[in-house]
Amino acid sequence: MRRGFGEVRTLVEGVHHRLAVKGVVGTLQLDVALEFAAPWTVIFGPSGSGKSSLLRAMCGLLPDVEVEFERRDGNAWMRLDAMQTSRRKLGYAPQQAALFPHLNVRENVAFATVQRPRGRAAWISAEQVVEGALDMFGLQMLADHATRELSGGEGQRVNLARAFVVPGARLMLLDEPFSGVDRKRRDAVLPEMKAWLADLDLPVISVTHDVDEALLLGAEVVRLDGGSVVAQGAAAVVLAEERERMLRVLG
Repeated sequence: MRRGFGEVRTLVEGVHHRLAVKGVVGTLQLDVALEFAAPWTVIFGPSGSGKSSLLRAMCGLLPDVEVEFERRDGNAWMRLDAMQTSRRKLGYAPQQAALFPHLNVRENVAFATVQRPRGRAAWISAEQVVEGALDMFGLQMLADHATRELSGGEGQRVNLARAFVVPGARLMLLDEPFSGVDRKRRDAVLPEMKAWLADLDLPVISVTHDVDEALLLGAEVVRLDGGSVVAQGAAAVVLAEERERMLRVLG
Protein backbone atom coordinates (compact mmCIF):
# COMPACT_ATOMS: atom_id res chain seq x y z
CA MET A 1 0.00 0.00 0.00
CA ARG A 2 2.96 2.35 0.53
CA ARG A 3 1.55 5.89 0.25
CA GLY A 4 5.03 7.38 0.04
CA PHE A 5 4.89 9.27 3.33
CA GLY A 6 8.64 9.70 3.30
CA GLU A 7 8.58 11.28 -0.15
CA VAL A 8 6.07 14.07 0.55
CA ARG A 9 6.25 17.22 2.65
CA THR A 10 4.51 16.95 6.01
CA LEU A 11 1.38 19.09 5.88
CA VAL A 12 1.45 20.27 9.49
CA GLU A 13 4.47 21.46 11.47
CA GLY A 14 5.24 19.33 14.51
CA VAL A 15 3.76 16.09 13.20
CA HIS A 16 5.04 13.30 15.45
CA HIS A 17 3.31 10.21 14.00
CA ARG A 18 1.66 9.25 10.71
CA LEU A 19 -0.75 6.40 10.08
CA ALA A 20 -2.37 4.86 7.01
CA VAL A 21 -4.69 1.86 7.31
CA LYS A 22 -6.54 0.09 4.52
CA GLY A 23 -8.45 -3.17 4.63
CA VAL A 24 -11.47 -5.00 5.97
CA VAL A 25 -12.05 -5.52 9.69
CA GLY A 26 -15.14 -7.64 10.20
CA THR A 27 -17.78 -5.93 8.07
CA LEU A 28 -16.00 -2.55 8.13
CA GLN A 29 -13.89 -1.22 5.26
CA LEU A 30 -11.12 0.91 6.76
CA ASP A 31 -9.44 3.51 4.57
CA VAL A 32 -7.63 6.10 6.68
CA ALA A 33 -4.55 8.32 6.31
CA LEU A 34 -3.71 10.62 9.23
CA GLU A 35 -0.96 12.89 10.56
CA PHE A 36 -0.81 13.51 14.30
CA ALA A 37 0.65 16.81 15.51
CA ALA A 38 -1.31 17.66 18.67
CA PRO A 39 -0.20 16.68 22.19
CA TRP A 40 -3.58 14.94 22.59
CA THR A 41 -5.70 13.63 19.72
CA VAL A 42 -9.14 12.14 20.24
CA ILE A 43 -10.53 9.64 17.73
CA PHE A 44 -14.28 10.18 17.91
CA GLY A 45 -17.19 8.42 16.30
CA PRO A 46 -20.08 6.02 16.76
CA SER A 47 -19.67 2.38 17.71
CA GLY A 48 -18.38 0.34 14.79
CA SER A 49 -16.76 3.27 12.99
CA GLY A 50 -13.23 1.86 13.33
CA LYS A 51 -11.88 3.85 16.29
CA SER A 52 -10.43 0.94 18.27
CA SER A 53 -9.19 -0.70 15.08
CA LEU A 54 -6.88 2.28 14.45
CA LEU A 55 -5.24 1.85 17.85
CA ARG A 56 -4.89 -1.88 17.29
CA ALA A 57 -3.32 -1.16 13.90
CA MET A 58 -0.72 1.08 15.58
CA CYS A 59 0.08 -1.76 17.96
CA GLY A 60 0.50 -4.27 15.15
CA LEU A 61 -2.58 -6.23 16.17
CA LEU A 62 -4.33 -6.22 12.78
CA PRO A 63 -2.11 -8.59 10.77
CA ASP A 64 -4.56 -8.95 7.85
CA VAL A 65 -4.88 -5.20 7.22
CA GLU A 66 -2.40 -3.00 5.33
CA VAL A 67 -0.80 -0.56 7.77
CA GLU A 68 1.80 2.17 7.49
CA PHE A 69 2.80 3.65 10.82
CA GLU A 70 5.72 6.06 11.23
CA ARG A 71 7.29 8.21 13.95
CA ARG A 72 9.34 11.33 13.48
CA ASP A 73 12.83 10.73 14.84
CA GLY A 74 14.73 14.01 14.58
CA ASN A 75 14.70 14.97 10.90
CA ALA A 76 13.94 11.44 9.72
CA TRP A 77 10.94 9.13 9.81
CA MET A 78 11.09 5.72 11.47
CA ARG A 79 8.86 2.93 10.19
CA LEU A 80 7.08 1.35 13.14
CA ASP A 81 4.92 -1.02 11.09
CA ALA A 82 8.07 -3.02 10.31
CA MET A 83 8.83 -3.52 14.02
CA GLN A 84 7.58 -6.02 16.57
CA THR A 85 4.93 -4.54 18.86
CA SER A 86 7.27 -4.66 21.86
CA ARG A 87 9.79 -2.41 20.07
CA ARG A 88 7.35 0.35 19.09
CA LYS A 89 7.64 2.13 22.47
CA LEU A 90 3.92 2.42 23.07
CA GLY A 91 1.91 2.77 26.23
CA TYR A 92 -1.41 1.06 25.50
CA ALA A 93 -4.53 0.76 27.63
CA PRO A 94 -7.01 -1.40 25.67
CA GLN A 95 -10.76 -1.10 26.11
CA GLN A 96 -10.86 -4.34 28.11
CA ALA A 97 -8.54 -4.15 31.10
CA ALA A 98 -7.29 -7.79 30.91
CA LEU A 99 -5.61 -7.68 34.33
CA PHE A 100 -3.42 -10.55 35.55
CA PRO A 101 -5.50 -12.46 38.13
CA HIS A 102 -2.45 -13.92 39.91
CA LEU A 103 -1.02 -10.45 40.64
CA ASN A 104 -2.35 -7.80 43.01
CA VAL A 105 -3.05 -4.22 41.93
CA ARG A 106 0.48 -2.91 42.57
CA GLU A 107 2.04 -5.89 40.78
CA ASN A 108 -0.30 -5.43 37.80
CA VAL A 109 0.77 -1.80 37.46
CA ALA A 110 4.44 -2.68 37.92
CA PHE A 111 4.29 -5.48 35.34
CA ALA A 112 4.86 -2.99 32.51
CA THR A 113 8.20 -1.88 33.96
CA VAL A 114 9.97 -5.22 33.55
CA GLN A 115 9.97 -8.05 31.01
CA ARG A 116 9.74 -10.91 33.48
CA PRO A 117 8.56 -9.78 36.93
CA ARG A 118 9.71 -11.99 39.78
CA GLY A 119 8.09 -10.30 42.74
CA ARG A 120 9.04 -7.01 44.41
CA ALA A 121 12.81 -7.37 43.88
CA ALA A 122 12.33 -7.44 40.09
CA TRP A 123 10.69 -4.02 39.89
CA ILE A 124 12.07 -2.15 42.91
CA SER A 125 14.08 0.19 40.62
CA ALA A 126 10.79 1.41 39.11
CA GLU A 127 9.01 1.73 42.45
CA GLN A 128 8.83 5.52 42.44
CA VAL A 129 7.08 5.78 39.08
CA VAL A 130 4.74 2.91 39.99
CA GLU A 131 3.78 4.57 43.26
CA GLY A 132 3.24 7.85 41.40
CA ALA A 133 0.83 6.15 39.01
CA LEU A 134 -1.02 4.48 41.88
CA ASP A 135 -1.41 7.89 43.52
CA MET A 136 -2.57 9.60 40.34
CA PHE A 137 -5.31 7.06 39.67
CA GLY A 138 -6.43 6.79 43.30
CA LEU A 139 -5.26 3.21 43.75
CA GLN A 140 -3.04 3.35 46.83
CA MET A 141 -5.78 2.02 49.12
CA LEU A 142 -6.29 -0.88 46.69
CA ALA A 143 -2.62 -1.57 45.95
CA ASP A 144 -2.48 -4.89 47.82
CA HIS A 145 -5.92 -6.10 46.72
CA ALA A 146 -6.48 -8.98 44.33
CA THR A 147 -7.94 -7.96 40.98
CA ARG A 148 -11.04 -10.10 41.59
CA GLU A 149 -11.99 -7.68 44.38
CA LEU A 150 -12.13 -4.66 42.05
CA SER A 151 -15.13 -2.99 40.48
CA GLY A 152 -15.15 -2.34 36.75
CA GLY A 153 -14.12 1.30 37.23
CA GLU A 154 -11.30 0.32 39.59
CA GLY A 155 -10.03 -2.26 37.12
CA GLN A 156 -10.02 0.37 34.39
CA ARG A 157 -7.91 2.68 36.56
CA VAL A 158 -5.40 -0.16 37.05
CA ASN A 159 -5.39 -0.62 33.27
CA LEU A 160 -4.57 3.08 32.79
CA ALA A 161 -1.91 3.16 35.51
CA ARG A 162 -0.14 0.18 33.91
CA ALA A 163 0.04 2.00 30.55
CA PHE A 164 1.42 5.15 32.20
CA VAL A 165 4.50 3.40 33.62
CA VAL A 166 5.73 1.76 30.38
CA PRO A 167 9.45 2.66 30.32
CA GLY A 168 10.66 4.66 27.34
CA ALA A 169 7.20 5.08 25.79
CA ARG A 170 7.04 7.55 22.87
CA LEU A 171 3.26 7.45 22.34
CA MET A 172 0.29 6.76 24.62
CA LEU A 173 -2.73 4.94 23.19
CA LEU A 174 -5.90 4.95 25.31
CA ASP A 175 -9.03 3.11 24.17
CA GLU A 176 -12.14 4.46 25.93
CA PRO A 177 -9.92 5.31 28.93
CA PHE A 178 -12.73 6.38 31.26
CA SER A 179 -15.17 3.57 30.55
CA GLY A 180 -16.71 2.65 33.90
CA VAL A 181 -14.96 5.54 35.70
CA ASP A 182 -17.35 8.00 37.34
CA ARG A 183 -17.37 11.54 35.96
CA LYS A 184 -16.19 13.17 39.19
CA ARG A 185 -13.06 11.03 39.33
CA ARG A 186 -12.45 11.47 35.61
CA ASP A 187 -12.58 15.25 35.91
CA ALA A 188 -10.21 15.12 38.89
CA VAL A 189 -7.61 12.85 37.33
CA LEU A 190 -7.51 14.38 33.84
CA PRO A 191 -5.39 17.43 34.80
CA GLU A 192 -2.91 15.13 36.56
CA MET A 193 -2.74 12.85 33.53
CA LYS A 194 -2.11 15.79 31.20
CA ALA A 195 0.62 17.17 33.51
CA TRP A 196 2.33 13.73 33.74
CA LEU A 197 2.27 13.37 29.94
CA ALA A 198 3.46 16.94 29.36
CA ASP A 199 6.43 16.39 31.69
CA LEU A 200 7.43 13.41 29.56
CA ASP A 201 6.61 15.19 26.28
CA LEU A 202 4.51 12.13 25.52
CA PRO A 203 1.71 12.56 22.93
CA VAL A 204 -1.62 10.78 23.35
CA ILE A 205 -4.12 9.28 20.94
CA SER A 206 -7.32 8.26 22.67
CA VAL A 207 -10.65 6.84 21.58
CA THR A 208 -14.06 7.98 22.77
CA HIS A 209 -17.67 8.37 21.71
CA ASP A 210 -18.28 10.73 24.69
CA VAL A 211 -18.70 14.32 23.47
CA ASP A 212 -18.22 15.76 26.96
CA GLU A 213 -14.89 13.94 27.32
CA ALA A 214 -13.59 15.18 23.97
CA LEU A 215 -14.58 18.78 24.75
CA LEU A 216 -13.12 18.60 28.27
CA LEU A 217 -9.74 17.53 26.87
CA GLY A 218 -9.64 20.47 24.46
CA ALA A 219 -7.85 18.11 22.10
CA GLU A 220 -7.66 17.80 18.36
CA VAL A 221 -10.45 15.52 17.17
CA VAL A 222 -10.39 13.02 14.32
CA ARG A 223 -13.96 12.11 13.48
CA LEU A 224 -14.59 8.68 11.95
CA ASP A 225 -17.69 7.34 10.27
CA GLY A 226 -17.91 4.06 8.43
CA GLY A 227 -14.16 3.47 8.52
CA SER A 228 -13.20 6.83 6.98
CA VAL A 229 -12.13 10.21 8.33
CA VAL A 230 -14.94 12.76 7.90
CA ALA A 231 -13.36 15.64 9.86
CA GLN A 232 -10.20 16.61 11.74
CA GLY A 233 -9.56 19.72 13.81
CA ALA A 234 -10.19 21.41 17.16
CA ALA A 235 -12.81 19.72 19.34
CA ALA A 236 -14.96 22.86 19.53
CA VAL A 237 -15.11 22.99 15.72
CA VAL A 238 -15.45 19.32 14.79
CA LEU A 239 -18.02 18.71 17.56
CA ALA A 240 -19.83 22.05 17.23
CA GLU A 241 -23.25 20.50 16.61
CA GLU A 242 -22.93 18.09 19.54
CA ARG A 243 -21.71 20.96 21.74
CA GLU A 244 -24.76 23.06 20.84
CA ARG A 245 -27.05 20.14 21.63
CA MET A 246 -25.37 19.69 25.02
CA LEU A 247 -25.74 23.37 25.82
CA ARG A 248 -29.44 23.29 24.93
CA VAL A 249 -29.97 20.28 27.19
CA LEU A 250 -28.07 21.91 30.06
CA GLY A 251 -29.53 25.35 29.45
